Amino acid sequence: MAFDPYEPEQRAMLRTAVEAVGIRAEDLWLHYFSLGGAVGEYEVEAYLQGLLSLPPLQRDMIAMAANELIEEIPRPRASYSDELTGGTTESQESKHHIPKR
Repeated sequence: MAFDPYEPEQRAMLRTAVEAVGIRAEDLWLHYFSLGGAVGEYEVEAYLQGLLSLPPLQRDMIAMAANELIEEIPRPRASYSDELTGGTTESQESKHHIPKR
């Protein structure tokens, strides 16, 4: 397999992403495998550690699996005032108000 000059950067970005949200390598592999990934759990772990090179398709499938897992993680978000009171705010009322002619 020819050396891909972008593989180290892709690997580093993947590691940063999964480590930031706490995705374990075995969970990443399981999701990757469920998407049709062709390499085993140990190969994914070795890839993450920089010990094994993978073809672009497999790297992209691992990235897809990681991105899907990241999207599933609940994140805190800022609430709007009407979410807290159960009502509507003045700005929301004026936004829906139709002026009389």
